[in-house]
Amino acid sequence: MYHLTKMVSKQKSKTYKGVGVKLKYFMLLLLPAVMFASGHEGGEGQTDIVPRVINFAIFAGILYYLIAKPAKEYFTGRTKEIADRLSSIQDKLKESKDEKDKALASVKDADENAIDIIETAKKEAQMLSDKVEQNLQKDLENLQKSHDEKILVEEKKMSREVVSEVIDDMFNSGKIDLKDSDFLNIIKKKVA
Repeated sequence: MYHLTKMVSKQKSKTYKGVGVKLKYFMLLLLPAVMFASGHEGGEGQTDIVPRVINFAIFAGILYYLIAKPAKEYFTGRTKEIADRLSSIQDKLKESKDEKDKALASVKDADENAIDIIETAKKEAQMLSDKVEQNLQKDLENLQKSHDEKILVEEKKMSREVVSEVIDDMFNSGKIDLKDSDFLNIIKKKVA
């Protein structure tokens, strides 16, 4: 409790000290006005310019004392507000520049991808064309081979039929006189 009382008394003494200093300055400013306010009733050659200048100086001092702090706070706040708006505008400008750069980069990537896709499609089309051509060539070769084999089979079939007819005619007509050993030799030659 003692400590708290001591702190409060220090605060009061600072407050009174601050008020006392301000009061002293105010009195110092008023002193010339009081001194020149003595009863000179204007003689020849005397003017009241000095008291008016002093009164104006006192008025200007009081006006400054009353208006300086609010005016300073107003202009400081206004400066801060303008700085904040400028900062937010710069941030928005930076964001828009970043978005523009990203958009340009994505357009560039899209162009590169499109070129790659076109090249890949051309290569695939060429490969597919080559593959189709190879398959057609193989099919043609297979058809030719099959055709040749069928011709050989038909030729053999026809020669067998002709041989069979000739042999049948010869056996039926009795013009050939063959022995069993000759038949065996012919069969052995045929089999071998």
